[in-house]
Amino acid sequence: MDATFATYDSLVHQIYDAALEPTRWTQVVRDITRACGGCSGMLFTPMHGPQQGGITIVDNIPQWTLEHWAARSIREDPYMCVANQRGLVREGFVVNGSDLVTEEELLQTRFYRELWEPIELAKVCSGVVFDGTDSFKLPTVLSIFGRLQDPPFGALQLDFIQRLLPHMSRALGVMYHLRESRLHEATSLATLERMTSGVVLLDGQGRLHFANDAARRQFGNRDLWSVRRLPDGGETLALASHFHVLNAELQRAVAVALNPLTASAPDHFSDALVLSDPAGKPSCVIHVASLGSTTADRQLGRQGGAGARAILFLYDLQAASSVPPKLLAKLFALTPAESRAALQLLQGGNVDVMAERLGVAANTLKSQLKSVYAKTHTHRQADLLKLLLSLATPTVPVLVPEAPPRPAVHVG
Repeated sequence: MDATFATYDSLVHQIYDAALEPTRWTQVVRDITRACGGCSGMLFTPMHGPQQGGITIVDNIPQWTLEHWAARSIREDPYMCVANQRGLVREGFVVNGSDLVTEEELLQTRFYRELWEPIELAKVCSGVVFDGTDSFKLPTVLSIFGRLQDPPFGALQLDFIQRLLPHMSRALGVMYHLRESRLHEATSLATLERMTSGVVLLDGQGRLHFANDAARRQFGNRDLWSVRRLPDGGETLALASHFHVLNAELQRAVAVALNPLTASAPDHFSDALVLSDPAGKPSCVIHVASLGSTTADRQLGRQGGAGARAILFLYDLQAASSVPPKLLAKLFALTPAESRAALQLLQGGNVDVMAERLGVAANTLKSQLKSVYAKTHTHRQADLLKLLLSLATPTVPVLVPEAPPRPAVHVG
């Protein structure tokens, strides 16, 4: 590698700065590429171009190659095909291309001859930032490339990317969630105020720095939230006293967001908390992520937001129960029984309780829910709950996961 892990701290700070200032991602990709000893790099959404809200951020890859790749050859990518066939496409997964396709096999492909050989690429290592199972975040991949004569990528590079991926997921998660408004406008308190999801900013001590109207309305539910006023007039945020375990998880997530370098393995952004009311009914999905200090102060400072160091997104699930079963059936080809099973998750309870409400056997419900997750391309309860919310709330962006063409293409 061209750099030791001493560069890790600097890169993490750059990554969080890029959450609110997307133009910084170009330098992030460039610096990660150099740190890994690569000649080129790319952070991209392989299934979505810019016109669909996707991103393509490159270092040392010509435009004509990108256009050719996107227009015709992306489905010929041998690494993509093998990764999908083996079921390796999952968030946080890092792979050396040579473990999927040997150099000898690569050199025989038209993909290599037409795309990579002209720009002297012959090696790749990739990490999956998002796999698309969350309806609010597009499938996103980081790839670092090397030339034929370069040393092969090894465990050191893979470990370096593995350490960076959770931070990238949290920063990109913030960026994608702010897609509810235009990105540049969203980095102001006025626009955060208008968002339909609850948005909370915390300062460096974890104290409440800003909460929009949607968040304040949620805080009014004392069965779920506890906002404590401090002697100096400040406020701290916690869950209601009966949420012992969940509150500990929330406070740990906040602590990591405020000091991301202190966590040996920070959570992926998709590791959301699901908050249920006293009756066990899911009430809110909570995401926590860091904000880069430099960018946050510059972007938010003029409106009183300087000092914000962490951001929370609170998705109130109250509206999700209004989703018509027929809409789920139409969008995802669910059977009537599967649609009813999906909506049971909004009522809370374990499998036995939900099955009893539906009048079916527990094993039948488990089978139905397994099919629901597969058809909606979700695999977490939080993801499915947010998908239902997005279908019930017209002002929330709806990114409906679609089954990719065959052969399935998720990563590069």
